[in-house]
Amino acid sequence: MGVPGETVGERPSFIKRRPIVTSALAALVALLLYLYGPWPAPRVTPASAGDCVTLRLYSNGYHSDIGAPAALFPADHPLRRLYPDAQSFLIGWGDERFYQTDGTDWMLGLDALIPPSPSVLHIAYNAGPSSAYLGPNDEIDIAISHEGAAAFVAYLDRALVLDDAGAPVRVASGKVIGRSVFLRSRGSFHLFNVCNQWMARALRAAGIDVNARAAWLAGPLIEQVRQEGLISCAPEALPQAPAVKAGTQGP
Repeated sequence: MGVPGETVGERPSFIKRRPIVTSALAALVALLLYLYGPWPAPRVTPASAGDCVTLRLYSNGYHSDIGAPAALFPADHPLRRLYPDAQSFLIGWGDERFYQTDGTDWMLGLDALIPPSPSVLHIAYNAGPSSAYLGPNDEIDIAISHEGAAAFVAYLDRALVLDDAGAPVRVASGKVIGRSVFLRSRGSFHLFNVCNQWMARALRAAGIDVNARAAWLAGPLIEQVRQEGLISCAPEALPQAPAVKAGTQGP
């Protein structure tokens, strides 16, 4: 028996729409699982008393940069040769064109997200003074182990493009006049690999258990770091490394 006003054999409109609705819900569930599903913690030794170095994360709510002591890098590292007198580096990553602007061209920003775009690293001399360009409204120290520091440097090295002489490839002058430079970087900038997601992956490489996939904005990222609690290298703020009994070997 048909529905009044319906041609025999014609399916009701809600049945016609059901495959579309089902596909949309499935896509939404898949996206949420990708963004917020469980992800294994980094397998990096955490900071402890006697095994601790400090990074500093800067946020203006939208973009994040990280300050790292120059001493973390080998003496002949390309960044130390770039700024041999630097005590620290301020490091950021982003879309090649949009990163070099003042950030107010939203159409250019949208173009950076879709489709994937070339990327650059922004390296500045001495993190503290140079962070003024960012106009940070929040910052936090992050305690990591020496193993985490080495993994952080390795993560940065994988992004840094070098020329035949082993020097960084300059793209343009940086945002801090006379103290910074944009360098060619590996990796594309897009909706699922924006600057703060790249930074969150750098932190995960260093051993900080943050959700990199959903770290679109710097404010929520710095809050994730704060919840981890590893914000000081002071001995009283860190767990003690487990003692190894005499006559035993570690794992």
